[in-house]
Amino acid sequence: MSTSSPRIIIVDPQRRLYHLVRAAMELMERRPRLIETYSGEDALAELRAIPPDLLITSQTLHEASSGTTLALMAKREMAALPVIVIGEESDPELDEETLAQSPFQYLRRPIAPELFIRSLRIALDGPEAAPRDAAPEEIIPVPPLDYSSEIRKVLYDLMRNVNAMAIILADRNGRVLGYEGAAGYVDRDLFAAALAPGFGSIIKMLPALGDQPRVLKYYDAERSTIFGLSLGLHYFVIVVFDRNPPPAALGNVKRFGGAAINELLGIVGPVAFDPKPSTPALHPKPELGAKRKTRTQELRAVQAKISPDKPVIPADIAVPSSTKQPIPNFDPSVLDALDSVDLAQAEAMFDPDKLEESALALASGNHLTFDDALMQGIIDEIDE
Repeated sequence: MSTSSPRIIIVDPQRRLYHLVRAAMELMERRPRLIETYSGEDALAELRAIPPDLLITSQTLHEASSGTTLALMAKREMAALPVIVIGEESDPELDEETLAQSPFQYLRRPIAPELFIRSLRIALDGPEAAPRDAAPEEIIPVPPLDYSSEIRKVLYDLMRNVNAMAIILADRNGRVLGYEGAAGYVDRDLFAAALAPGFGSIIKMLPALGDQPRVLKYYDAERSTIFGLSLGLHYFVIVVFDRNPPPAALGNVKRFGGAAINELLGIVGPVAFDPKPSTPALHPKPELGAKRKTRTQELRAVQAKISPDKPVIPADIAVPSSTKQPIPNFDPSVLDALDSVDLAQAEAMFDPDKLEESALALASGNHLTFDDALMQGIIDEIDE
């Protein structure tokens, strides 16, 4: 089954697995033929037409059947076909007994890239292609944290008390959650990404450290001096000083930083020290077999009867209804001036000879004469 160009059928109504599979296959230096489908019926039709080398399906599908059901149906069609089912965080977890008896691999988001590539190697090249020396590391999600005004105030006060240049709040995935001060003069994303692995490993050290550890990291260099303070197990604070920090910077950070971390922990809550937090699903899980509800309203075409005695009014001209209130303080005498309009002068404005003379005059750079301006209606006649 090992081939450099495997034929892989992907079933995903959300259209997110395609790019994941392609990126993983490029890392494996494979050039696959990916067939993207959005329903189990289409996947089975492709399977019957040309036997694939691998089937990858999402656990949640739009039809009544799930990804695990599709995997069993595909195995009935091709017993030797490897199948990978990928579940979302909002999908119900499968028990250990079901996973052990299932004839497919089951992965659940978030998925470590190494684990996904290993599953692909097993599916395409067999179990011997990816021996398991150690169990894969469990991926612990980072609980969401809102950078609220309360957190901003605590961080700003800490930056002012220690006389720092900037202060940054980040999580153990290296993502910047917020910052205060002159953080635009430093590479805050680089600082967060470089310090994240060290603070992320605190969870592994809990058996040796104990519950609720406090961590302080110190980096003194030529261009900047930074301090890192752990905010529970999932977040950390970076205090940035310029080239020459105050002599008492270390003591101030330990004193005011400890008080600020305690105040922030009260805002974040118990989830800060939860070693296995559960994150809520960003999008609600769609009900299986549920169709999208749409409502349309069809109107019959209105055929207007044209009377020869009444003029036809274009549809784009708004006609005030008789039920609307009249315009206040309207003087009908303003319409009497229409009788005094000289239509001959209006026709002369659009005379081709006059327009040509005006265009030539403008093109030659000459100024518009008084007679031309009077003829074109730019100015009115002056009564002497």
